[in-house]
Amino acid sequence: MKSLLLLKLLLFSGVLLVLNACQHPPDYDDKPSLEFKNVEKWSSLENGVKKDSLILVTRFEDGDGDLGLSNEDISQPPFNEGNNNINYFVDILIKKDGVFRTLQLPSGFTFNGRFFRLAPDGRVGPIEGDLRYSIVVRDNPLITTGDILKFRVRVRDRALRESNTVESNEVKVLE
Repeated sequence: MKSLLLLKLLLFSGVLLVLNACQHPPDYDDKPSLEFKNVEKWSSLENGVKKDSLILVTRFEDGDGDLGLSNEDISQPPFNEGNNNINYFVDILIKKDGVFRTLQLPSGFTFNGRFFRLAPDGRVGPIEGDLRYSIVVRDNPLITTGDILKFRVRVRDRALRESNTVESNEVKVLE
């Protein structure tokens, strides 16, 4: 009786293992997709000047895994042309008189940047995870104590396909 019960338990466990091994990879679009998760904030003083370190956390999905750029990528076409060496785009919105407007940055200044390959082994296939991007905000004529900001973010893959644009929650800075 005990051996029959043990046999049934082993058979059931084996079936569960086989079913678990047969999971199919997710079917994501090759165009990257983003969902904004949150903004993490750490405040400090640097030489008497208020400073906030903000980390924008976005959830990503990509069907072919071609997110991110290596140093080798940006040394060759098309990534060494125009702004193709940038794959993370940020617009800062600032709340003035109850309305959010795009913050106008001085010419040549940007919060856009680059993140490295997320599948560095060259693997092709679906990937997902959290992308963390850091921005430092200091007290200056454009952003001052108590300002409320939002961030609009999009990314671009190596096939130059742009993701959807996502928007963060509000964050009060330099308080």
